[in-house]
Amino acid sequence: MSVLDIPLRKVLQLFYAPEPLRISLLKEDIRLDRRKEEGGNRSKGGDFYLPFWSDVKKHIAGDADLSKMTADRINSNKRFKRLYPLLKDGVVELLNAKLRWSNEPVQIVPKSVHGNLELADVGGIIRIRDALHARVRGEYSRVVYPYFSEDPALSEEGGRLGLWVMQQALTDVDPNDARIIDPLRRTFFSPQTTPLKGKREFLRTFCS
Repeated sequence: MSVLDIPLRKVLQLFYAPEPLRISLLKEDIRLDRRKEEGGNRSKGGDFYLPFWSDVKKHIAGDADLSKMTADRINSNKRFKRLYPLLKDGVVELLNAKLRWSNEPVQIVPKSVHGNLELADVGGIIRIRDALHARVRGEYSRVVYPYFSEDPALSEEGGRLGLWVMQQALTDVDPNDARIIDPLRRTFFSPQTTPLKGKREFLRTFCS
């Protein structure tokens, strides 16, 4: 991962991480980039969170139970033992208490939402991949992007910046449908709860 071609969740983590963590993350990415340049595999074993996010979609659609799927994931790979239960509890609470989808008929749109935001000022690209696209009660849509990092928590400013990126990059969806969730803190951000403050503010933050 180059810092000029980077997933949104990593952008948000790097922006707000304490300096020692930020340095550690950047060093690890440099190491992986060098390994790739030498002909090796840049991956550290796949996206740790991808199986969990896939299970969340099945749970929301009513096709399977997230608790059981999480237990099955842990049985298949002990790397998931510590974080997956915490993420599961956070998602369930968000669905029940905040997103209020627990008793609603929800249809997951099979094609996930993807998009790029190009920042000409710095020559960078921020990528959004695999955002959940849901229809609730057949009446309205939501596009949900997860922030999974343990450290730091996603702040209100971070949520606002993330929503702005979503609205700029995902041009085929209604900007008001954008949501970012932080399952570990049981928080979510929307344009209604976290009003945006414009492109200029974001670019100042990104370029600083």
